[in-house]
Amino acid sequence: MDLLVSTYIKLGIISVGIAAGYTREKVLTTTNHHFWYFLLVAFAGEILDISMARLLCNNYPYYHVFRPLYYALLTLALSGEMGRLRKTFLISIPVTWIIALINAIYFQHPDRQLNTLVIIIISVLLILQVLFYVAFLFENHNWKETIYHHSFWIAMGILINSISSFLSLGIYNFIEGEGQKALVPILIVSEWLFYSSFIINFILQKQKAET
Repeated sequence: MDLLVSTYIKLGIISVGIAAGYTREKVLTTTNHHFWYFLLVAFAGEILDISMARLLCNNYPYYHVFRPLYYALLTLALSGEMGRLRKTFLISIPVTWIIALINAIYFQHPDRQLNTLVIIIISVLLILQVLFYVAFLFENHNWKETIYHHSFWIAMGILINSISSFLSLGIYNFIEGEGQKALVPILIVSEWLFYSSFIINFILQKQKAET
């Protein structure tokens, strides 16, 4: 699969998500607004990724910076509806940045290696967040409210992408050459599904009935 073409497809999906969120802005919750802002950052980040890969022939620094940044933005969005666990996951943001810095200095240097260790840690944390988030939704809302007034579908997209990243990158460092290339399509498709979940979620949002 051509990486440039796949990235353009991803940018297209993100663009549709941004447009869907913009047109549905009046019915979006605070959490969904935060996810919409995440898409804006992600769009800029993907353009930077392409630029670094083509002009510098090295986009590893992008992942070392933007993966922790994406984690911070997703956590800020999810934590708004995490109840008593909100502070716990907010604290994980600076902790993740510290781990990312230590990893970049001592283990996986941005000039030479992808920060797979940090991405795996972030994936595990996001999986936990989504599980708690979904549990919180079903504990406090019925199925209709969960689907139409919250960020259930985005949470599912995060879960799919995080599980895919965890499983794929978990073995990335132990294989070489063709083995690593074989993992790329899996990661690409999981990212497409991840960003598509924003479109689905924004389109399905409905105005809450006044009580």
